[in-house]
Amino acid sequence: MPGANRLNNRTICGIITLYAPPISCVDNIETYLSYIERLYIVDNTPSPRHPITPELLRKYPNIELLSCGQNIGIAAALNLAINKGLENNYSWLLTMDQDSYFDADQAKRYFESLAVIDESRVAILSPSHENRPNASGACVYEKKDEVMTSGNLLNLSLTRKTGVFNEALFIDSVDHDYCLRANLLGLDVVQAVNCFICHTVGQEYSGSFFFGLKRKTFHIHSPKRMYFIVRNGLYISKTYRHAFPVYTKYLQKHIHSKISKCIRYSDQRWLYIRFVLQACFDYLFNRYGNRVGI
Repeated sequence: MPGANRLNNRTICGIITLYAPPISCVDNIETYLSYIERLYIVDNTPSPRHPITPELLRKYPNIELLSCGQNIGIAAALNLAINKGLENNYSWLLTMDQDSYFDADQAKRYFESLAVIDESRVAILSPSHENRPNASGACVYEKKDEVMTSGNLLNLSLTRKTGVFNEALFIDSVDHDYCLRANLLGLDVVQAVNCFICHTVGQEYSGSFFFGLKRKTFHIHSPKRMYFIVRNGLYISKTYRHAFPVYTKYLQKHIHSKISKCIRYSDQRWLYIRFVLQACFDYLFNRYGNRVGI
């Protein structure tokens, strides 16, 4: 890509959002911490500070706690880090989930690829979220309508043009909303096709449709998370249906599939129905934020 520049870890900060994190998240953080100068933590666990957070603060002097003890949501957490990053003159913000990590070789290739990115055009740089067995060589990027948050490098200078993340959405689709806005402004959202991050989407669940028959295994989100997936998916579909008709049709089919699986195979199907209906009503009456106490 044009506009090549020389970068080092002093140009990059990071944000990790925690929620009742397992001890394994410490190991996850160590896979990318050496590539950034400062890591910001937002601990969204709605309780006193989680034991892992003070441990990280003691162990690593380049980690800073921005918020803890209440769930402020993903969008607000990202916006805190954006403001901190701009205040301290960082160029890029690495956005991480607690269950995501890099293989050593993939991390090196991914962060080195920043040196050939056009900072005037690329709003978001993303790794692949699919583990590709023969991923090697220089990272190759393709333009995308949207990418998931985990592992992204967000161009901080362009946030003045794109605006920040939509805090009304709280969680789910906040990343897609940002990417689609960037695309509408003529900026690029690019994802590596041969450089990946290890990431878990939901929990694996095995359920039966009828008294132990027609058992199906799939990744599932909690009923309350499904509330946000449905409500915010409806918002995205309406907001961007004219600009991105193919994407929004795919999104609708994807959400319908998630709802169908949860209702047909989960032993909490009535709870899923309740939160899906609430999501639809809240969307219709323009009610956003954290309305289910997650």
